Amino acid sequence: MNWHTRGKSLLRCTLWLAVAGVILQGPCGENMCRGEPSRSLGMGPSAAGHPGFLSPHSNPIALADGFVLVANTAADTVDVIDATTRQIVRRINVGLQPVSVAVCPDGREAWVANHVSDSVSVIDLAEDSPTRFAVVATIQDFDPLTKATRFDEPVGIAFAEKANGGSKAYVALSSENRIAVIDVARREVTGHLEIPAQDPRAVAVRNGRLYVAAFESNNQTQLSGGRGDAIDGDLVTFDAWEHSIRNNNVLSLGAVLDIIKHPEMPDRDLFVFDTANDELVQTVNGLGTLLYGLAVDDAGRVFITQTDARNDVNGRAGTKGHGLAELDNRPFLNRITSLHPGSDAAPQFIDLEPLPPEQPTDGEALATPFGVALSSDGSVLVATAASSDAIFTAATDSGAVLGRVDVGSWPSGIALEHADGRLARGWVLNAFETSVSLVDLRDPKAPTVVATIPLDDPTPEVIAQGRRAFHTAAASSTG
Repeated sequence: MNWHTRGKSLLRCTLWLAVAGVILQGPCGENMCRGEPSRSLGMGPSAAGHPGFLSPHSNPIALADGFVLVANTAADTVDVIDATTRQIVRRINVGLQPVSVAVCPDGREAWVANHVSDSVSVIDLAEDSPTRFAVVATIQDFDPLTKATRFDEPVGIAFAEKANGGSKAYVALSSENRIAVIDVARREVTGHLEIPAQDPRAVAVRNGRLYVAAFESNNQTQLSGGRGDAIDGDLVTFDAWEHSIRNNNVLSLGAVLDIIKHPEMPDRDLFVFDTANDELVQTVNGLGTLLYGLAVDDAGRVFITQTDARNDVNGRAGTKGHGLAELDNRPFLNRITSLHPGSDAAPQFIDLEPLPPEQPTDGEALATPFGVALSSDGSVLVATAASSDAIFTAATDSGAVLGRVDVGSWPSGIALEHADGRLARGWVLNAFETSVSLVDLRDPKAPTVVATIPLDDPTPEVIAQGRRAFHTAAASSTG
């Protein structure tokens, strides 16, 4: 599913249709947008956030010096869990809809992307600081003339060293299709990297390279329209001017419509930059359709969790009468793409389920691979299957799935712990259950949930039920 924030203005009405009911929310008055007051934990805010919005996650959970930092998106807080006691020890007010948490390389700050308030909150983590676990700065960027934001809908955050010393941060501005470059010490935007693709979200820095994945990266499919004198029955099957512009600016009756893969349609998926000078090094195409998560190992291997649309498989509806049968009940493939940018090797696609026409058996599906992380030695990949409410492990050399375990609803992020250099535990944020699962990963073939920690959730139950029902694959052909 495309997980977006749409119509984010706080001054206009927002209509949310939930499967379990319909909620009409008006301007953000105290009761309409905030719902019932949340339970007070005695350690932070007691007021609810803005659960009516639905913003996209990218690395929404992180580890820092014995603590787990969790983006509690609906409540507009970052919740701090003591990794030893498994208790919530702080709830930190940040901006509207926090979606990503990144810890600075020196461990003294955490940066939080607030998707709706178009900002980054800087949280002090220094153990010797009187402002530990407090927001000490808010980073925004406004046009000096129009006062409009130039920091629209931030998502992923990654840090790198500057060539002349100090650190910089890269923040994906998803709706602007570019990356903001921020001086960490001054907390100021110093430049931008243009991303000529739709909705960059996931970013990572490794060994002097910045990797950026475009969420809606396309798969070269489009309607088969073109010039009237170019109709060939293959790439062009109808006159686009006649049927979509001259006649009421809509597709008119009588057009022979196909969905085709056009070789000239851009399909830019992954962008690689040199962090020393912020110059583009490589653009990689053909990696998937919806790219969710991104992880890179020390050798420069990139792993992308993605779903690959099959909308061209039954695309010849106009010329060949294609319908649902050609899809074999599989509108997309759940995959992990593995590649090594800069090498001559072609990308490899790890299929998480049997390929059509074969169907996954009960309990076999791994739908919507989303969050992803790698063991420190790069041998084990741990990822979430958001629509299957599960996490799974895979061997990075073969792509073989090693094990899986059910967690909460829509797991969207995972942070890994190691002990004596070996994979030990994973902390998983379950976005639509608003909880954190602690998973024992010492045996990657048998991951086990050892604890579930509920977070304070202001979401009205009818909306929460609707989200879980709408996003689960359990009742679908992919479930």
